[in-house]
Amino acid sequence: MNKVYFLFGVHNHQPVGNFDYVFKDAFERCYSPFIDILEKYPLVKCNLHISGPLYDWIILNQKYFIEKIRSMTKKGQLEIISGGYYEPILPIIPDEDKISQIRVMNQFIKKHFGIKPEGIWIAERVWEPYLARIIHNASLRYTFLDDTHFRFAGLMGKEFFGYYATEDAGKEIFVFPISKTLRYKIPFSRPEEAVQILKGFSQEKDVLITLFDDGEKFGLWPHTFEWVYTKGWLDNFFRLLSENTEAITTVTAHEAIERFTPEGLIYLPTASYEEMGEWVLNAEAFRSYEKLKKYVTERGEDKRWVYFLKGGFFRNFCSKYTRINFMHKKMVFLSNKIHSHKGFKNLKRVLNPLWQAQCNCGYWHGIFGGFYLGHIRSAIYENLIIAEKELDKSISKKFPAIERCDFNFDGYDETVLKNQHFILTLSDKGASIIELSCKDKCFNLLNTITRGEESYHRKIKGNIKKETKEISTIHDIVTTKEDGLDTYLIYDDYDKVALVDHLLSKDISIDDYMKQKKIKTLSNDKYNFSLRKKRDNFFLDYHYRKEGLEFSKKVVFGKDSLFTSDYKFFEYSLLKDYYFGIEFNLFLPSQDSISFIVDGYSCIFDGNKHFTNVGQCIVKDSFLGITIHFDLTPSDVFILPLYSVSSSESGFEKVYQQTTIVFIKKTSHNFYKLTCALKREVGNV
Repeated sequence: MNKVYFLFGVHNHQPVGNFDYVFKDAFERCYSPFIDILEKYPLVKCNLHISGPLYDWIILNQKYFIEKIRSMTKKGQLEIISGGYYEPILPIIPDEDKISQIRVMNQFIKKHFGIKPEGIWIAERVWEPYLARIIHNASLRYTFLDDTHFRFAGLMGKEFFGYYATEDAGKEIFVFPISKTLRYKIPFSRPEEAVQILKGFSQEKDVLITLFDDGEKFGLWPHTFEWVYTKGWLDNFFRLLSENTEAITTVTAHEAIERFTPEGLIYLPTASYEEMGEWVLNAEAFRSYEKLKKYVTERGEDKRWVYFLKGGFFRNFCSKYTRINFMHKKMVFLSNKIHSHKGFKNLKRVLNPLWQAQCNCGYWHGIFGGFYLGHIRSAIYENLIIAEKELDKSISKKFPAIERCDFNFDGYDETVLKNQHFILTLSDKGASIIELSCKDKCFNLLNTITRGEESYHRKIKGNIKKETKEISTIHDIVTTKEDGLDTYLIYDDYDKVALVDHLLSKDISIDDYMKQKKIKTLSNDKYNFSLRKKRDNFFLDYHYRKEGLEFSKKVVFGKDSLFTSDYKFFEYSLLKDYYFGIEFNLFLPSQDSISFIVDGYSCIFDGNKHFTNVGQCIVKDSFLGITIHFDLTPSDVFILPLYSVSSSESGFEKVYQQTTIVFIKKTSHNFYKLTCALKREVGNV
């Protein structure tokens, strides 16, 4: 019987901004025990990719682990795989950053492990064909992509063996197809079954089969720690591999390249793994895709027809979620600015935070929280703000400053205002504020989300539960972490940002507002814009006009840590039937740390609040150590917590995202004034 050569690899990653206890728990329950058990079986070889954020944590907290990996690498048991250092989605970051992040990782591997890496891990296996040229130019030879990519290219095999050559502009690399069969079976079947599956790949000649997947499935995914370690799955699997070397030999990628020749030339289309192509679809598109896939699978004359069904394109996460798009375009905009100044290319204090802001996890959402995790989005903004501050310092930027362009490519111009305290960005769409970043805190108070339907929400609406403690791939887990989640499935017709103008029914209640009822938003309309400057103040004049309603909205921004917004109504007969509302959404990380002083009355944030005839509203956040002062023409005020319902590795959950404050003009006066000031202050009310 000819041999099966098994290329086995794990990818270990924790994102920039994740909590220290998560790193610690992942290391103790997953990364460390995996290597400890692997070390016991020197005949078992493994390929290992660790992301930069995780390397950084290990060096600070578990430096011995680096030496252990170095020793196993020197013995030939491990091959260390490179990648973008901070685990970016390579196609969505500028080319200068692609190359730089890969080189930083290559240098790290050379310094700490004494070897020059040859392979690269592609984050989330998000592939675009030109990456072959980028990888080649980064002095790397091969990568690993799902067999899904190969099926989309037209290959029809049940399994794909060996590896293939591809190129772009004459720059060649090799690509190993990752077996979906093994991805779903290891470690979710018995060790004996997994080994039998491997033996079953045997053919008339030696064959190479590849599995390279998330290391977190070996101890960190739900229920896997007990299965993989307490019940001994990994130990038994490695033991069986060691006892069956006459049939199965584990190899490093380098050894595989040396032993086998390419299966042929292939050009792979833009793709990721199959599930990612489903997650990027909006809910309606996913339902159609799912029906078609089911039809072809169950009724198609040829079961292989399903190979040609492809979901969406990763970049469309930017069109699915406006906050992702804004974060991404701000990152690209800032990167292009930095790289336009040649003197900055080696300044770590500018480039390192930029690269950390490119960590992928906040730029998409699937079975994991990703984008819906506020602390992950917050880390992106923190690093963008740090990079922007360092850039401005390096070029001796004068404040206050203004810049105007459509940098997020939504068809509306944005105005970016900066002083020593704030970065304030307004859009001509709705004359709304879409960024309000506190420079001294490196924190964006408008790191908010807009709620939309997710494809998995139908499972919540249908009360579908699959409570299980059995070992299972994470894609099969369907649980809810609390009852009543369906009542929080509320979707927004406008971006939940700040200075958002609405017409409100006169009988609107705070419960109506929470459910997004009786609201006619003006924020999806284009406002006419003009600009004046007087001494150190910028005057942004926005003008809105429709039948029965005409008003101007003047935003004044200068050197101080405040801005004002003055409304003047020229025609307001429409307001006989409606109240005028102005909505602010504030991203404050912990609901428990928020309190309010409303016209001198102090209260905690324990649910919806409705106040009447308010002239001042102060928001205090003891966690951030800031207060936000709103001074306003007397108005009613609604204050509400906003929650999302999203999927995580442990099930569906309600997540506090932001605080919504609505100022409601009920008077017939033709003016309205709102001032927002930010102050540093620590402590509760």
